[in-house]
Amino acid sequence: MELDNIKSNWKKTGQGKRNQTELSMMTKIKNHSNIKRMRIKLMIETTMVIVFLAVYYKGFDANTKPLWTNILLVITSIVYIISRFIGWFVLRNPIKGDNLKESLISFQNTLKRMSIFILLTSFLFGSAIISFFTSSIDFTQGKYFILVGMIMTLILLVYLSNRNWLKRIEGIKKTLVEFDNVTE
Repeated sequence: MELDNIKSNWKKTGQGKRNQTELSMMTKIKNHSNIKRMRIKLMIETTMVIVFLAVYYKGFDANTKPLWTNILLVITSIVYIISRFIGWFVLRNPIKGDNLKESLISFQNTLKRMSIFILLTSFLFGSAIISFFTSSIDFTQGKYFILVGMIMTLILLVYLSNRNWLKRIEGIKKTLVEFDNVTE
């Protein structure tokens, strides 16, 4: 019975051929569903940060805040957006070597650097927001608890982001180990 199935499958091979453009579209990384989700996330984050920057001055009385908090907030917002675009471009173009293994090693090293850069900019952006909103507050004990909660939330979000980056890097490490096992 199995031999008949194998023969039948063998005869069916070659049917349903794809042309070169279809194959090219299927293998392009920019068409991957994760990349599309990341692009949507990037666009939403960028739009939200730009809207925040457009309304923060009047909406949150930035004229009553110290100048350094305004400058810090604007600069870290811009760096945050830029770091996200750089990260998206890096993830969209992972092939940087002559062969697949070299490409994966290069991509792994690039991801390690990108993760540090993105985590740092996320932490700085969150710190700038906290600094901006707390710069002209007269603190009471309850407000200190709220500040501690904001700081703990920022640390938790950076930690969760770090875990996501480590999962990506670990996936590439596992693939490299599999390459080494196959070549032996």
